[in-house]
Order: sequence, then structure tokens, then C-alpha cells
Amino acid sequence: MNGLWQTEESRVELLKTLVKHDSITHSTGEKSFPDLVKSELLKLDYFNTHSDHIYFAHTEDDRRAVLAHYAGNENNDTVVLISHFDTVGIDDFGEYKQHAFSMDKITDIFKSDHTYLNDDAVSDIKTGHYYFGRGSMDMKPGLMLHMSLIEKAALENWDVNLLLVTVPDEEVGSKGMLAAVKKINEIRKEKDLNIVLHLNSEPTFQQAPGNNTHYVYTGTIGKLMPAVYVYGKETHVGNAMNGLSSNYIMSFINKNMEYNKSFIERYEGEETPLPVSLMMRDLKAHYDVQTPFRTVSLYNLFIFKQNASEIFNTFNTIVKESVDEVNEVIQTFDDGIYKEEKVNVNVCTYEELLQQAIDKFGEDKVSELLENISNNQDDHLQCIEAIDKIMMLLRHLGPTVVTFFTPPYYPATNSSEDTLVQNIVETIKETSNTLNRNVEQVHFFNGICDLSYVKYATSYESDRVFSLNTPTFNKTYMIPFEDIKEISAPVLNCGPIGKDAHKVTERLLKPSAFKELPVVLETVIKQYFVK
Repeated sequence: MNGLWQTEESRVELLKTLVKHDSITHSTGEKSFPDLVKSELLKLDYFNTHSDHIYFAHTEDDRRAVLAHYAGNENNDTVVLISHFDTVGIDDFGEYKQHAFSMDKITDIFKSDHTYLNDDAVSDIKTGHYYFGRGSMDMKPGLMLHMSLIEKAALENWDVNLLLVTVPDEEVGSKGMLAAVKKINEIRKEKDLNIVLHLNSEPTFQQAPGNNTHYVYTGTIGKLMPAVYVYGKETHVGNAMNGLSSNYIMSFINKNMEYNKSFIERYEGEETPLPVSLMMRDLKAHYDVQTPFRTVSLYNLFIFKQNASEIFNTFNTIVKESVDEVNEVIQTFDDGIYKEEKVNVNVCTYEELLQQAIDKFGEDKVSELLENISNNQDDHLQCIEAIDKIMMLLRHLGPTVVTFFTPPYYPATNSSEDTLVQNIVETIKETSNTLNRNVEQVHFFNGICDLSYVKYATSYESDRVFSLNTPTFNKTYMIPFEDIKEISAPVLNCGPIGKDAHKVTERLLKPSAFKELPVVLETVIKQYFVK
């Protein structure tokens, strides 16, 4: 069959082209990569004739997702093919940084220099079955596979709709996917498409060293970032009992939050990791002898079934119990403010704090205050600055603990109990067996991925709680919940075997990516969706 990317060799060359283009998150290469994808797609007769079927979805910071629609003849059933093209950085490649995006060069270097390799990587490189390099595994092979698949559909005139979606920023905040979701829905409405499956092709994550099993994922783990801002009472360190250290208050909260087993969720033998703080610090800009009186902590929570509302309820309960401990202890102190003023630490949510500020100072003043928050910083820092500014207005409240959310939020999705997905998994297993590859099902992809935004699995109350308690929501951070509802469909992640994502030893198993997965994906599309 004629075609640009229909042989193992041509798929290898396509992947090398995609990997060679530096697209580290927030780099200039990430901004220009969509032009490369479009130019490659325009080499196909179908898109050369239907160039208006290629779209860009723009993020607020001038990055672009690429969408390309192959249209069926009569069939309006649509499979959305999802990938991301941004990568993490290359500092870990050390002296070989300049070769990090050349799969041939860096693989050859590592064959002779094992300095950067672990034992498993040394074993793998000796086989000759792996390509190394940044993006060689996570996740430009997925994009390569989707481009090859959509070309095959056009060459054989399949009666099905395929919507290729490849996005920036997956490695940081998923702004690319959040922009793409709205565009997917626009295309769906315009062309009256019936979305039946969202298919991602993130690589498999090995479950043990030396493991070359192919895993297919029928859901993706969720992630939330509940957070705490503590406002204490400042004093000179020489008169410590005349104040209340915000770090001291936070120590009680952190003790009860980190590694708290009550947050563990289980599903079919899989379980979520324990919560940990990803950032805990006071807000002093420099050293001095004033005691800290503003401290923040951001907690990473993984979820399977719970949503933002449920997590926030549990989180607030733990925070309140922790503050009760603080209040009980400080009443035992026999000098300073505790004896004279009987200080108690208050607890409220961001929603409640904001309302108190509006009630006292008016909505215009509070809105003006929040509009002056610096956008030239990460979302979580903007959230902290918003609460800090409001709390400075309300310092008369005294020592106060504020609970809130910071971005990002990845809702958990799971299609393991969907009949269509169950049948597809069996087909993947059967097809892979003919290729001498063992396949196992995993219910939740544990690497976090953009499938979180294409199957609606939250609720109105959850969306409300998250939006009202995230200071940057609908300002610099947005989740298009209504669009997600409208494009919602079963999800599946089926990608090639890779190892060591985000490590210098990131690598791709050649037979899986260039020989097996093209057959597997084609079989699934033809058997279940082509009419």
C-alpha cells in the first residue's frame, strides 16, 4: 500500500522527526511544534484536499493544540485520538544535552557510555530493541501512531470519523487540553458528530524492572490540590509568647494530613498513593527576627472515585480537628497573649473568607484587590497571593486558617465497567497474543493524563465547590465542565511499551511502537467503529 507512514521504517522516520523538534513545556519549540504537525499532515492527500479540516485551539498564553478531522462518509460515530507533544526538560542529560532530541545519536552514545544508565537500561540497550531520547517514550510515539492511523483511514476510505487531538502543556497544567476540549465540542456541534470513544496513546508504565508486558488502561487516576493558608500573630522572637507562629499551627495540620491513610481509595486491587505536601513554606521574603505569621501548604491527593466536594469535606474535617488540637494546647500556656487574650484559631474556607471581605469592604474593593494579583507566576502562587491580600484586609479576625484549592485538578475517570470498553480490551488482548505480546488491563493510568477532561465524572456540587474555593478559577485557570459533559464518552489508553518516563533513561520498545500497536489500533477501529 502506498502511504507516507504505513511501514515500520517510515513510522520510525516520522517519530524521529517529531522527537527532533524540541518542544519542552513553556519553550519556543512548544509554540512552534503545531506548525510541524500541520505541515506533516498536509503531505497527506486527504488533508491537502481538506486543509480546512485542520484546526488550532489557542490557550490564553499563546500556545496551540492541533486538531485534524478525518470525516467518514455516512457514519457520524467519532473516535477522538488524544496525545500531547510537550516534554519535560533535558538538564538530566548533562554533557549530552545537545543530543537529547536525537534518538539515533543519544542511543549510540548510551551504548558506549553507561554512566547515565541504571542496570535495567543497560540490559535493554544491549538488545538493540530500544530507542532512547527525550520524547521518545513520553509521548510522541502516540502522536506518530495516530498520524499513521488517520492516514490509513484516508487511504482505505474508512467510514468513521477520526479526530486527532495533540496538545501542549500536558506535563504542567493541561492548558492545552482544556483549550482543546472547547474546540472538540465546537467541531462536534458543527459537524453533528457522535463521539463514541476517547482513545489516548500514552505509553505503558512498567510495573516492575525488566517487565515488557503491554498494559491497556481503562481509566485514569485523578488529582486534587487542597491547600491551607495559616495566618498567625507576629511578634519579636525574643517575646515569642506574645505571638503565635503560623509554622507552629501548620505543623499540627501537616502531621495529620501527610501520609493519612484515610484518603486511600481502592478499586479491583489497585489503590491510590498516600497524600503528601508538595510545598510547605512561610511567606517571609527574607530572614529577620520576626516570627512567621503567614504559612501555606499544598497537598497532592490522588483519587479514583471521589470528587472535589467529597475531598474538601474530608480535608476540612482534618484541618478543623488539627486546629482544635492547637487551640487546646495554646490554652495551657501560662504567659503571653494566651493568658491575656484567650486566643483561638479560626477556620474557614476561601469561599467564606471572600464573602466576609465583600460584606465588610464591598464587592468593588475586593474585586479591584484581586485584579491586581500578578499573572506572571504559577497558578498556585496566584491563589496564595489572593488569600494573602484578603487576609491582610481581615487581619482583625486574628489567627485564622483558610482552606482552598489550587490548580491543577484532574478528575478521575474510569470506563472499566463499560461494555464497549470491556469488549475492546478483549480484542486488544487477542490481537496482541497473535503478535506474541502479553497484555494486562490496568483500571487507572497512574501517570495522570488528559483523559480526565473528556469523560464527565464529577457533579454539579463538586464543580461548584471547586470553582468557588479556587481563587484563580475563571480568571487564569478554567475547566470547561459544560463542554466536558457534552463530549463525554468512554475512555481508553492504549500506547506502546516504554520505560522511565521523565528520566534520562526514557526509552521506547521498537517492536511495540512500530510493528504491534499499528495493528492493534487499526483492528480496534475497524472492528468496532467502521461501518
